[in-house]
Amino acid sequence: MQKFQVPLSDKSNCVLIKDGDKIDVTYDNREEYVRLAVEARLNESKCQLKSVRRGLTDIVPEHLLSLLSWQDLEWRVCGKPMIDFKLLKRHTVYNSVNPTSPHILYFWQVLEEFSQEDRRAFVRFVWGQERLPANDQEFERTATRMLIKPYSGTADPDQAFPRADTCFFNLFLPEYSSPEILRKKLLMACHFDADSMNADNVAGDRGDDDPRFMGLM
Repeated sequence: MQKFQVPLSDKSNCVLIKDGDKIDVTYDNREEYVRLAVEARLNESKCQLKSVRRGLTDIVPEHLLSLLSWQDLEWRVCGKPMIDFKLLKRHTVYNSVNPTSPHILYFWQVLEEFSQEDRRAFVRFVWGQERLPANDQEFERTATRMLIKPYSGTADPDQAFPRADTCFFNLFLPEYSSPEILRKKLLMACHFDADSMNADNVAGDRGDDDPRFMGLM
């Protein structure tokens, strides 16, 4: 039978009242148990939250935090969960690639048609995270940009996969002959090893055009 104790996140048991580990929860005292259990769980991280708040207010004056909603603060710290296609395009630069080349136009066409899930997978593939800076000012403040470079590899670009310098937000994009081929190759690259920056979770030998390793190049 349940006693007057509750498990915490660190797997320890919190005794809710004196000798609570010996007192049964019954129908008559159930409401007291629920109240005490909820209070214990809500306050178990109180010390850590105080430390987070103290660190945050070392950077942002405490009286200014009241001007932000929780969502405003999340966006400024973590970026927006929605991938803004136009925002990313404004902060993309090109190295030895013409931005009006057909395969570049195909790329932006395909990325615009992607679902938010696929866009987040793309950003994770090419940058190692799922969110972009919240706005133009944050892109500029953090000196963030996506760089598209020419692909060098197999003689037939349609047989190649895109590659990424994940730590540097660089994309090596083959000169695909159609948006359909680009979509297929890009989606495979984005989702093949969606949870790992370094493909540690995948066994096997490395191949230059194996999508398991495209985020390593």
